[in-house]
Amino acid sequence: MRKKSAHSLRQNNKGQFVVEAILLMVLSIGLLTMGLKLLRDNKAMANLISGPWQNAAGMIENGIWAPAKEAAAKHPNQRARSLSIDPKN
Repeated sequence: MRKKSAHSLRQNNKGQFVVEAILLMVLSIGLLTMGLKLLRDNKAMANLISGPWQNAAGMIENGIWAPAKEAAAKHPNQRARSLSIDPKN
């Protein structure tokens, strides 16, 4: 049996692409799994939707860009009404 020299082993790249592709796939799957777990644990999508929804709900209900309960106090119907003619006279 003939031993291969170190020089010929360095030139033999057969299978190198397959090994690198498998390592990249394992790394990609690991990062994807870790990222999805972080998103799920931090409830990122829920915060992304519910955070801006608070101000949008205030605008929809009361016409003011603020949370709904805060905007309800600023709604024009909540102001003291003033009359152009004093009814007591």
